[in-house]
Amino acid sequence: MTTEKQNKKLIKTEDRGNKIKRATQWLTESFDASDVAIMEEYADLKEKNKLTPTEEKRKDELRIKIAMIHGLKNGIWLGNLSYEKYFCALVTMRSSLIKEHDCKTSLEFMLVDRIVASYWRAMKYDMYFNHLTEKEDGSWSYDQLKINALKEFNKGIELANRQLNANIILLKELKQPKLNVNVKTKTAFVAQNQQFNVNKQDDQQNENIEPK
Repeated sequence: MTTEKQNKKLIKTEDRGNKIKRATQWLTESFDASDVAIMEEYADLKEKNKLTPTEEKRKDELRIKIAMIHGLKNGIWLGNLSYEKYFCALVTMRSSLIKEHDCKTSLEFMLVDRIVASYWRAMKYDMYFNHLTEKEDGSWSYDQLKINALKEFNKGIELANRQLNANIILLKELKQPKLNVNVKTKTAFVAQNQQFNVNKQDDQQNENIEPK
């Protein structure tokens, strides 16, 4: 028979399991900022006519949090890839790609971010490489330190280009429409065995023709 102590232990174990289940569900659910208190708090502060310094600081904190929550859609993560002066350029490139490829899903946004990031890194490495190899007046000079730096920049350019090309291919493949092909034929082809099954009309049975 189950003792009272065992019953309590079972109840405790079950409660713990439910807690873990709820916590796991909360952590794995898609987080929507419109459903949480942070949006309400930000809206209240934004609609308030006069804010105290503390409230003004809190409003800025909430604004950044909300922007980061939706960073995959609004491009803020990519915009922070480099210095603030390049923010508009990076976001503009991102917006152009999204429009050009009609991106709508999270995966498509991720690939666009990676494309812009790889392109930006390749261009930066190219700039460093070219500035090292030749001065503005056309003159040039080399030492071992510069040669080592050029080798590293060249590796960076090659890696960034490979990542750029791979992500472009992935995005294009993702945007390819699915093909639904219906083939109606009396001839079947089995590629693995290189075997043909031919249905003849002259009352002969199906025969297998093996390649010689």
